[in-house]
Amino acid sequence: MSLLLASCLLPNRLHAQTNRIQVQHLEQELELVKMLPDSLDVNPGPMLVLPSASWGSAQKQLPADKGVIYGSCLQRLDGSRSGGLGQYVRVVNLETRKNFRLNVKPIVRTRRENPFCYALPPGHYALHSYEFSDSKWYGAQAFLESIRKPRNSQTLANTRYVFEVKPGQLHYVGTWDLSQEFDPRFLDEKSTIDADFHKSYPHLPLNDAQTVLPR
Repeated sequence: MSLLLASCLLPNRLHAQTNRIQVQHLEQELELVKMLPDSLDVNPGPMLVLPSASWGSAQKQLPADKGVIYGSCLQRLDGSRSGGLGQYVRVVNLETRKNFRLNVKPIVRTRRENPFCYALPPGHYALHSYEFSDSKWYGAQAFLESIRKPRNSQTLANTRYVFEVKPGQLHYVGTWDLSQEFDPRFLDEKSTIDADFHKSYPHLPLNDAQTVLPR
């Protein structure tokens, strides 16, 4: 009798737990919808921003007037759904308000996690948005998702993830884990990624890189 009762209660508990998760997700979505706009929401910059040129693996010296950032990005979708389309993260220089569109998943590449490396003008940068596409039988569905902290505030320091770029220096900006909606994470995996980066970028002084995860 007790075994039969337990077998009947288990599906109910699983159903209740599923409902709680769905309610929490809905509440989180509603909280984001009613968030107070910050300055990047009010003035998002130009609609069209061309992809920035990545840092070439053959370049031997760091530029004196720019800083170089490197890291990796874990995308939202698996390889089959992301298809051969590129994915991008837009960052904004908070001093100049200039926008940069970083390719964090190259075209045709199907790997879930991909490295990136860029030279950027010095300054404080805020992550602005994540652009990706979901492959469908009829084509692709494009998404443009704001990258925000889950805080109801108009103060930029409270709402955006920010990192600093200094001229003539190399910066490790971490693994940008964008796999979960509304929950971006920035992980320090430098010891793991440096081994692979050294093969592709033999001239980068990886041992001298400053770790500046978006915060």
